[in-house]
Amino acid sequence: MRGHVADSSAVHPDDPLHDGLRRVTACCEAHLKLVRAAYRQRPFVQEELWAGKISRVLTSRRPVLALRELACRTGLDEPDIRRAIAWHNERRRRMDA
Repeated sequence: MRGHVADSSAVHPDDPLHDGLRRVTACCEAHLKLVRAAYRQRPFVQEELWAGKISRVLTSRRPVLALRELACRTGLDEPDIRRAIAWHNERRRRMDA
């Protein structure tokens, strides 16, 4: 059985329409329900999703030269980009502590 769950850490490598959706596989319908229930317990953090979108663009072949270009290529506005960067930096600080 296959399905999708909401997951803010999931960023599709080349299809932004599938960002925030993780494909999951289970052995049966009951197992799929358990997997979906487990993902519902995980908070969906918008800044995490945005950080993933930014990472995808920054690791692409074409370099980003300006914040405006990053906004265009991610579909985010500048305040959301700044929130995503702040979220990422805070997460890194906590991991390094």
